[in-house]
Amino acid sequence: MRTIPIIEAGLSIVSIWWSIFLWVNEDLFNDVPDLFIVFAEFAPEKGWACIFIAAALIKVLGLLYQKLWLRRIGLSMSFFLYGLISAAFILSDEPLSHGTGTHFVLCIFALYAIREVKSHA
Repeated sequence: MRTIPIIEAGLSIVSIWWSIFLWVNEDLFNDVPDLFIVFAEFAPEKGWACIFIAAALIKVLGLLYQKLWLRRIGLSMSFFLYGLISAAFILSDEPLSHGTGTHFVLCIFALYAIREVKSHA
C-alpha cells in the first residue's frame, strides 16, 4: 500500500484554502493594503486565487499519477507563494505576527518536501 505524503497533502489543502479565500474576498488587497501591496501589483485577488489553485492541482495530479516532476513543480510553486506571503508579513506594519511564522514554516515544509521528492526519484 502506498503512503500519502502528509506534508505535500497538507500544502495542497492550504493552497486550496488560499484560492477560495482570495476568490471570495475581492476587496482583500484594499482592506489590508500594507500586507498585500506586492500581490496587488501583479494581479487582483482572483488572479492569485487561480495561481494557488494551479499549485494545488499540480501537486494533487502529481500525487495521483505518481509524476515526480509535477510534484516538484507544485511544491516549488508552494515554496515561492508561502515565501512571498511570509515576506509580505515581515514587511507589513506588524512583522512579528502569526502569519509571518506560519507561512515561513509552510515555506520550509515545501522546501523539505521538494528534497524528499528528489530523493525518491
